[in-house]
Amino acid sequence: MSALRRVRKPALFAVTALAALSLTACGPADGKDDALKSVPTSSEEQGQNTTDVKGGESGGKGEARASTERGDSAGQGHSGQNGGGQQSASGGGTAAEDAPCTGATVKAEVSQPSRPINHLLIKITNTGSKRCNAYYAPALRFDEDQAATRELEDSQPQAVVSVEPGESAYAGVGLTGEPGEDTHLRDASNLEVHFKGLDENEPDAGHSVSLALPDGTKIDDNAFVTFWQTDPNVALSF
Repeated sequence: MSALRRVRKPALFAVTALAALSLTACGPADGKDDALKSVPTSSEEQGQNTTDVKGGESGGKGEARASTERGDSAGQGHSGQNGGGQQSASGGGTAAEDAPCTGATVKAEVSQPSRPINHLLIKITNTGSKRCNAYYAPALRFDEDQAATRELEDSQPQAVVSVEPGESAYAGVGLTGEPGEDTHLRDASNLEVHFKGLDENEPDAGHSVSLALPDGTKIDDNAFVTFWQTDPNVALSF
């Protein structure tokens, strides 16, 4: 009997060892199944990526549209002076929106109204396809005068004058001061009109125009020019 017991005990150890090996072999298999379960399929990955990309595109378009709308509303409501200068009606828009009116984009004319006397009216009409801005006052030069005509600061409007295609802007010119003063009254036959840009320190935006004055035009040292206006009556009221 004792010999039989000695035989069975090793057999029992062998069975126990086999069971342990079986459990050890099952352990990694179960872990591998869990890992496989956690990995998404290719169709799931494609679905997630497609959702993210579409969401990103949609969000991007929405932000761009909102920025454009904010820019437009800010531009339409923007007016007034900026450090003594004029602000663009586009509210700090693009370069195209802030483009100045020049001889390349407008037709310029000069006339002598019946009232008030001793005045000229300069009219510019936008002949281009885009809006331009008539900044400040035009810089004028009569004939061979060395200095530009004085600008009338009191005529500055609250906002820059934007001229849409086919529309016009106006500047009034006072020719003489009080009669009897020694102000070098003289005949004038030609008028150079120079246009300004948004930068107040930029006296000439380019493409000036030369206009023939009405016969009998006389000027003196008191001559002045107004800022650009949207109404010719306002331009002639100074």
